[in-house]
Amino acid sequence: MVLISLIRVGQAQVLSVEPNSPQIFRGETVTLTCRISGGNGPYQWYKDRVYSHRSAENYYTIKADQSHRYRCYGSIDGGFTTGSNEVTLSVIERPKAVLTLQPDGQIFSGQEVTFTCEIRGHADTEWMYNWYKDGVQISSYTENRKYSFTAVESLSAKYTCSGRRRSDSQTSETSNTVTLTVSEKPKPTVRVNPQSSVYTGDRVTLNCNLLSNGWTFLWYKDRVQVAEDTNTLHDTVSNAGGTVYQCKARRGNYDSELSDTVTVTVRALPKPVVSINPDEQVYRGETVTLRCDIQDEEDSDWIYSWNKDGSGVSSEQEYRISSAETSHAGKYTCRGRERGGSHSSHTSDAVTLAGHSAGTQRFPPETVRVPSGTVQRSSQTAAEDLEAPTLSVLLL
Repeated sequence: MVLISLIRVGQAQVLSVEPNSPQIFRGETVTLTCRISGGNGPYQWYKDRVYSHRSAENYYTIKADQSHRYRCYGSIDGGFTTGSNEVTLSVIERPKAVLTLQPDGQIFSGQEVTFTCEIRGHADTEWMYNWYKDGVQISSYTENRKYSFTAVESLSAKYTCSGRRRSDSQTSETSNTVTLTVSEKPKPTVRVNPQSSVYTGDRVTLNCNLLSNGWTFLWYKDRVQVAEDTNTLHDTVSNAGGTVYQCKARRGNYDSELSDTVTVTVRALPKPVVSINPDEQVYRGETVTLRCDIQDEEDSDWIYSWNKDGSGVSSEQEYRISSAETSHAGKYTCRGRERGGSHSSHTSDAVTLAGHSAGTQRFPPETVRVPSGTVQRSSQTAAEDLEAPTLSVLLL
């Protein structure tokens, strides 16, 4: 039992608390100070009106765990003063900072990222914020709860934050850890279909591929943007030659690298060349051979077909009439279809076998006409008349 000798003095003693706040966070260090005008120690301390302890110092430091009421007594001239004012410590749970990162998902080099530190249940203006990278403080307390920067691979790390209340400097718990992993700037790849044997008039399909999700795509044809938003481009090619395609991906205001170029080589559909033997007059009963030749850059394998006056007569490269008759007179054309593919050539120029009355005299060579560039002749007279639109061979 402690005997207290009370001495009433004219000036009151004051018990103060630091931090001076109506609410103290659990675990916060609190200092109670007992001030007596003209007095000194020893000091007696009471908690919830029950004697706690005596000290020579006029302060009492505690780690707040629960709400309690405190009072102190000091000494003057060997006796104890009246009790101080009663101080109530109202202890609440320490708030925890919550850290988020935008954008979420995979982060690439050059992308703008923003961390946000939030003390939930408290107004933003109550707090100052501190930032840590791999446990090391990277900024002093700042008013801005957002921390933004341009991501590079060297900034890959574990980030946390904490808050300090402006009014009394009490601190929040450290936030959850957010791991930032920065990948190198992505570069899409382009696939094209078909990959070969592309002719004028064909439709090519190109796909822009990137492993991660959430992207829109931009397409470039011969360095000029031609499409947006889709990873698939359908393009009908109209001109022979090489066409260069590229794509890139976009997410928000961030663009990937441009893909490598893909060149689609477009060829004009070939036109068959017809040769005929013999290439002048033909007697009834003689053999006539018409040959269809297609030459293209890739030396494709072609399946040939012959038409006489619009009707099919043969599916061979050479069409042979073993015994010519007037019934064989007509206009002959040929064309080719790519073996194993979907392309057909243009139709050749027509070769006309013209019927004639019986006789033993051959017609002179100049009655044979050769269209320029489309029919091959071995006769010298063929070179003398290259501007005629068709080849006519008289059947005698």
